Amino acid sequence: MDLRDKIVGARSLMAGRSMYFSPWSPGEPERFADPMVPPGASMTRYTGTPFQSLVMAPLGMLPFGAARLPWLLLQYALLVLAVVLARRAFDGADGRGALLAGAVLVALLASASWRLHVERGQVYVVFAALIAGLFWSLTKARHLLSGGLAAALVLFKPTYAFLLLPLVLRLNARMLMGAALMIGASAAAFAVVPNGMNAWREYLEAMRIWSTMPGLGAPPSSDPGAFTYPAVIEGLANLREHHAMEFENGSVAAVLLAVAGRSLPAWLPWAAYGAVIIGGLLLLRRSATAASPGQLLLLGFMAWSVLMMLLPTPRFDYQLVHWVAPVLLLLNRQRRPFIVDALLILAGGLVVGAWSILPVDILLAEGLLLLVCAWALSDAGRYSETPAAS
Repeated sequence: MDLRDKIVGARSLMAGRSMYFSPWSPGEPERFADPMVPPGASMTRYTGTPFQSLVMAPLGMLPFGAARLPWLLLQYALLVLAVVLARRAFDGADGRGALLAGAVLVALLASASWRLHVERGQVYVVFAALIAGLFWSLTKARHLLSGGLAAALVLFKPTYAFLLLPLVLRLNARMLMGAALMIGASAAAFAVVPNGMNAWREYLEAMRIWSTMPGLGAPPSSDPGAFTYPAVIEGLANLREHHAMEFENGSVAAVLLAVAGRSLPAWLPWAAYGAVIIGGLLLLRRSATAASPGQLLLLGFMAWSVLMMLLPTPRFDYQLVHWVAPVLLLLNRQRRPFIVDALLILAGGLVVGAWSILPVDILLAEGLLLLVCAWALSDAGRYSETPAAS
C-alpha cells in the first residue's frame, strides 16, 4: 500500500527524523514502521518531497487505520474538485460543460486506473486538482493564485517545473508575488519543523540515489535477515497486503526495454521535450505573442507528458488522473472534425477497458490525446477560453 510510506514520511518530518535514510528498526515506535521496506535496507520507500509530507502531516497524526478512510474520501473529493474547476474554466456559452464534465468523471471512475489509484492510496489526484486550478485561475486572470498554485506544484514535485516552463512567456508581477508567498510560507513552516530545512538536502540526495536504481519499488537490502517485522503494526495485520499490480507500466522506455532489450539514449527524453515545446510554439501561429496562458499551459502539459513517458522510470496508470483538465479543454472545443472525435472516443474506450489492444492501453490512450492536443494548438486561431456560465 503506497499510502503507508507517505504517512510514515509525514510522521518522520514532524518528529525531526529522516524521511529517506532512517527506516524503522526493532525497538522504535511502530508508527514509523513500513513493512514494505526490506529489513536491512538503508533507505525508506518514500520518494515524495518534504512539502508533500508537510501537507500530509495532519493525516499522519491519526492512527494508520483511522487515516485510511479520510484519505479515501479526500481522493474522491479532489477528483470532483478537479472536474468542477476544469468545467468552470472551459465551459462555453452553450452550457455543454456539465454534461461533458459528468462524462469524464464517469469514465474515470469506471477505469482500472482510478481503482488502482484508490486502492494504493496514491496522491496524483492532488496534482490533478492543482493543474485544474491552474487552468481555472489563468482563464479567470487570477494571477496571484496562479503563481501560488504553480509554486505548490513544483514544491510537491520539482519535475512539474517542466510542465510550467511555457508560462514564462506570460509571467507577470502578480504571478511572481503569488509564487513568492507560497514559497515563503513553506520556508517559514520548514524553519519551525525540527530538521525541516535539512529534509530538502536529504531529498535531493535520495533522488540522486533512486535515479541509479530505475524500476525498483523498494530500496535494496544488504542484510535481508536483519530482523522480522511484527505481525501486527498499529493494530493492523494486513499492512503487507495489497491488490496485485496487474496494471501496465506506461513508460515508452520500459516498453522498448521489454520488447527490444535496449534502452533509449539518455538525451532522447530531453530532446523530445524540447521538440514538443518548439513544435507547439510553431503550431501557435509561429508566434507565442498571441497565445493565451491556457494554451501555453496545455503545451507545457504535452511536453511534460512526453518527457515522463520517455524517462526510464516506472509510470503506472494511476497517473492518468493528470488528464482531467486537458481532456475537458479538448472536449469543450467547438467545431471539431470527425477524426478528432474518433480519436477522443477511441482514447475513452481504451481508458475504460472497452478494448484490450496491447498491455499498454493507457499509454496508447495518452498518445491519442496528445494528437488531439496538437490539433487544438494548430487550431488556435479559433481557440476560446470562454468564462463559464454561473
